[in-house]
Amino acid sequence: MAQLTNAQYRKNSFEPRIAIVQLIFGIIYSFVTGVGIILAFEVLTKTGQQPYLQYFFVVLFAILAGKSFYIYATTKIAQKTGVYTTATVDNIVPTHGITIIEGMLNLPDNTTLPIESRFAGEQVAHELKRFLQDNNTKKLPALLVNKDTNRPKGQFLVKTRAGHLDADYLNSLKVNK
Repeated sequence: MAQLTNAQYRKNSFEPRIAIVQLIFGIIYSFVTGVGIILAFEVLTKTGQQPYLQYFFVVLFAILAGKSFYIYATTKIAQKTGVYTTATVDNIVPTHGITIIEGMLNLPDNTTLPIESRFAGEQVAHELKRFLQDNNTKKLPALLVNKDTNRPKGQFLVKTRAGHLDADYLNSLKVNK
């Protein structure tokens, strides 16, 4: 198999944390839109002139809020309708305070999809390598989203707590082996 680049792994990776960030931005944009509406009303009542600048910013921030809420909703829907499967781990890299797990997601049509997941803490890499070696496996649970579209994405389902693998998660992997 040809050597894959980091960009090829990232291209097919699903990152649900983006949804939370977009929700926060959507709330902020909505607040700014509300302030713009109030300012436009105040300018109109006090001066009698049309506040075109406020109108422009109200429309702009309303569009940004709508976009953010749309991204949040589609990400959450994709996460809820995803298919649980397994992925083969190719590489686990601890670097700059994060753990990067690269691997191949097994698709239902017997093809593979290169994916990558990132986790806080370098200790996760060492613990995960030890776990995979002790259990003589290279497979981890994964989530496949948008499987019926042209651009399926995936993520490794690894649970961490305070920069370490979650003990309950490891026990569930041993039971489900």
